[in-house]
Amino acid sequence: MRYLLNSAVITSAGLYEYRLITAEEAAEWIRRGGWESRIGYPQTAEWIERLSGVRPPLSREASPMGAGDEALVVRLRYRVADPGQKGAVSVQEEDWEYGILRRLQ
Repeated sequence: MRYLLNSAVITSAGLYEYRLITAEEAAEWIRRGGWESRIGYPQTAEWIERLSGVRPPLSREASPMGAGDEALVVRLRYRVADPGQKGAVSVQEEDWEYGILRRLQ
């Protein structure tokens, strides 16, 4: 299974690997398709569309990763102090981080 996440969530015990990737690598991963969106914020979905040309649907469902599953994590490099202000905060390209989270066991 492949997931698109807005945070590196560990949903169950196991052995995981997380590595950073470039924005270009993230865009290509998204364009390949075959993933399930777990993007919960409209602003993150908008950024992903700007990055890749693909608008992910919003979903706040759990992402129970099994061995061999991977996820692309698209997240801000910092926490927004007041989540109610998330859409009002000016976010720039350099504020985003991209990584691959893989469950090994």
